[in-house]
Amino acid sequence: MQSIIQIFFSNLYLVAAMALTTMGIALTFKTARSVNFAQAITATAGVYTAAAVVAKTGASPWIALFIGIGVCFLIGLFFDAVIIRHTSSTAVGRIMVTLGLIIIVTALIPIVFGMIPYEYFRYFSGNVDFTLFGMAFTVTKNSLFSISVAAVVIGGIFSALYFTKWGLGIRATASNKNVAAMMGINTHRMTALSWAISSACGGLGAILYASQTSIVDVGMLGSVQISSLLSFVLGGDLTFYGPVIGSVIIPIIRSGAALISGVWSPVILYVIILLVILVRPQGLFGKSARKKV
Repeated sequence: MQSIIQIFFSNLYLVAAMALTTMGIALTFKTARSVNFAQAITATAGVYTAAAVVAKTGASPWIALFIGIGVCFLIGLFFDAVIIRHTSSTAVGRIMVTLGLIIIVTALIPIVFGMIPYEYFRYFSGNVDFTLFGMAFTVTKNSLFSISVAAVVIGGIFSALYFTKWGLGIRATASNKNVAAMMGINTHRMTALSWAISSACGGLGAILYASQTSIVDVGMLGSVQISSLLSFVLGGDLTFYGPVIGSVIIPIIRSGAALISGVWSPVILYVIILLVILVRPQGLFGKSARKKV
């Protein structure tokens, strides 16, 4: 048990990146009714921007953090307002568009930033040693910073969703876009903001991830994207909070699977998720949809 908990604490930065990415995927899915497969590559463009700002201008990584998030926000806004909205009216069509965007952005990153991977800096150095339930653990200060930032941002988004006019518009659009439009809600604006905030969340997660791993390259977020999609399925797509909780559960399962077999841990993870979905197709926190006839 101690080893499982220690592995989980060692991967807190990964939990933070996954939670933010999953939050973004949930936002776009609930409003646009399609999965944004370009979430990871959009975030990669943001972290490349932040790393380039630090490397080429000598700016503080703290300033670069906000610049990278801002770039992701604008990219998400552009994707929905200029591309997604005018290309397809079906969920499958929008998914195909996001897959095409992966190819385009992946090709543009080396053209804009070059072929050599960038390095990123940790915001905090050193470790924190503590005792929990009589067992000794250690975690890096940077991981604690990452998970704290993720918790604050996700908590802020949930608060906005349930206590602000913007949140009411998002929830109404997610419930029924046509009815929301008839009630005077600008659904195009709600969807565009969802894509923008989603991309900004992904960008923040990518920067926090890079601050721990130190390396910035095109494929750095591939595993994070896959794990976030698994979290989305595991938690259930009918709520905003279910996928986020799923992003915490999956690293716990992976930590336990790694102790059983490091080589087979991904297979063990997928089998467990498959069994859960077979029992609860709607996810752990989803509800069975009932249609009136």
